[in-house]
Amino acid sequence: MIEGIDYCFIYPKSVKEATHIKLLTGTYKDTIFKYGKVRFREEGEQMRLLFAYYVLESPVMKPKKLEKDADFKKYAGDFLIYIMSSNLDEEIVDETGTNDSEESHLQ
Repeated sequence: MIEGIDYCFIYPKSVKEATHIKLLTGTYKDTIFKYGKVRFREEGEQMRLLFAYYVLESPVMKPKKLEKDADFKKYAGDFLIYIMSSNLDEEIVDETGTNDSEESHLQ
């Protein structure tokens, strides 16, 4: 996935700490969603990713219905893993897309 081609980040002016994601291609094209709380839970020798997400807009189906859709939940989980992996590769260490040496994208 490529930022600016497959998806883009939206930074609402009303909530400076929020980041929304708009999907630009694929099955969920033009869907806008955001993540809520993200955490890991240890289960035996594995870590499980737990996360909340909220669909804000979607031409695919009503937002509340899409939030309950198993395929979209898997997509949102895979996307979250992709974003987290990309951030690790780029040494981005916080939810605002910065590391200690650069200014926040949200300002």
